[in-house]
Amino acid sequence: MSGNRKHRRGNYLKQRRRKFPVWIAAILAVAALAAAALWLWAGSGDRQASEPGQDSQAAGTSEATESSIPGTSAAETAGTLPQVAQSTGLTLSSVYTSSILNPDCGGKYAEEVASLEVTNSSGSYLVAATLTATMSDGTEVHFTVSDLPAGATAEIFDTENQSMASGVTCSALVCTSETYLDGDMLLSGTVEVTASGAAAVITNTGSGDLAGLTVVYHCDMAGQYFGGTSYTLTIDSLAAGESYTLSDGTLMGEVAVVRIYQ
Repeated sequence: MSGNRKHRRGNYLKQRRRKFPVWIAAILAVAALAAAALWLWAGSGDRQASEPGQDSQAAGTSEATESSIPGTSAAETAGTLPQVAQSTGLTLSSVYTSSILNPDCGGKYAEEVASLEVTNSSGSYLVAATLTATMSDGTEVHFTVSDLPAGATAEIFDTENQSMASGVTCSALVCTSETYLDGDMLLSGTVEVTASGAAAVITNTGSGDLAGLTVVYHCDMAGQYFGGTSYTLTIDSLAAGESYTLSDGTLMGEVAVVRIYQ
């Protein structure tokens, strides 16, 4: 008897399962459609509100990529940067970290070292400058930059290759020494410098021979100098009308001649 009751109960449950889903499914379907409509309406409003911000962020990322060298990440914006204390012409436009072969530390590999983007905002040629940055964790970092024409910008790196901790920023930046020159730095009256791909062609446009020319140049990366370090070579003699092609396969970028003197 108990076995029969169990059998009948089993049939009853099966009948309920077949009967109830008809109206339950209808209710659930209507609720799902209403929820989907609300979600789509709210999502459309959110996307419209966020698109301008997303576009701006994408543009900012593109600008940062274009203005930075490979392997760098921005750490601060210009609005939060310290002034370059005790400098008559240098301005700071960016602070970040870099993992690179450091041109300001003899080409040694650098892992997340402090890096600055500085511009010679004076009207004179910067022969050399040294700077000391105090980071937010108290670390002192030293930089040098040489042979920076008026208006030019250089990305310069920690001369000691100290790795920076994540989130460390620049609290203060002091120029400890700087020297400027005025005048024609390229001997433009007798010398012409023209770009030729990754090289530079130096031509004696004067009527007499030139001897003992010292040529100073930088590594140009997309219009900015990569490193505060400049490079020199000597041309023993250059006859009138003669040209010398300067190329440097060790540079990551192109040759930018900044000064010629005898």
